[in-house]
Amino acid sequence: MTVTVSVYQKDGLCRGPAIGNATFRAVSKGGIVYYDIPLAATGGGPLSGATHVYTVARPPGLPEWYLRVASPVHNPWDFFVRDGETHEVWLVRAP
Repeated sequence: MTVTVSVYQKDGLCRGPAIGNATFRAVSKGGIVYYDIPLAATGGGPLSGATHVYTVARPPGLPEWYLRVASPVHNPWDFFVRDGETHEVWLVRAP
C-alpha cells in the first residue's frame, strides 16, 4: 500500500508554489532513533496528477509511521500517517 502526499511551499498563511523535488523517510519519534528509512516515491496521484503529488511506498512491516517530507531548500516536516491516507504538506523555506 501507499500514502499520497502533495507538497507545496508555505508562503505566510497561504499555499505557495508546488515542490517537485521532495524526499520522504519513515522516522521513529522520541529520544531514541529506532529507524530512519528512505522511502521510494513516484510522481502523479489522485489529487491532481501533477509532479508535486507523490505516491510514497509504505515501509516494510509498518502499517502506520511518522513520515518526514523534505526538500533541499526547505525545512523538513514530520507527521503521523497510516497506510492508504492522502495528505497535503506545506514546507517552510529554510533561512
